Amino acid sequence: MPTIKAYNGTENPDNHVKTFSNALLLHPVNDTIKCRAFPQNLPGIAQRWYRHLSLNYMGSFKELSQAFIKQFISGRVHEKSSTSLIGIVQPAKESLKDYLNRFTKEASKVPNLEDKVAMIALQQWTRYEFFKMSLAKRPHESMLQLQNRAGKYIKVLESMKKIVVSNEPTGNKKRKTDQEYDAKDKYPQIGKGSNSSLRRISNKGSLNMHG
Repeated sequence: MPTIKAYNGTENPDNHVKTFSNALLLHPVNDTIKCRAFPQNLPGIAQRWYRHLSLNYMGSFKELSQAFIKQFISGRVHEKSSTSLIGIVQPAKESLKDYLNRFTKEASKVPNLEDKVAMIALQQWTRYEFFKMSLAKRPHESMLQLQNRAGKYIKVLESMKKIVVSNEPTGNKKRKTDQEYDAKDKYPQIGKGSNSSLRRISNKGSLNMHG
């Protein structure tokens, strides 16, 4: 029998059942063998739960899996709907690249999400007006096409940013460095413990002048 990751009692039970069932696709077995193989990946609390099951579940893997999911339903991840994309607004300081990555990550959590819905939400909540206008003039049929289009805009933005940084004047930074040097290095004799020496030199000079 194929080996899968053991269930820890807190993860999504639906995913564990799906992983177990997919692992058996290349090893066709009947429900009885499935029921006997299923507890091999149930350590700890899940194993104790399985031992207390009624024998009625042993004849149907469907009933066993449903009982398992019901028992550990607290670990189930609640599915998001397309309305959750409304809240994915791009802040003023977020780049188009970071926003697109964040939006795509959240959109992947929505089951059976239509590309049209995702594209409308993305176009509505991005703050890059030129990108909005471009999408409005030439809309795409799939989210993949839109992502490829956004990738080109991201490259342009990053290139423009590099040009701006490289053309920034360095005079202010240089003058600041000079000021720091003047204050710290140009007159190193002026500091703690030096005032008394300066006074002695000054006094001697005064005496010599009067002598």
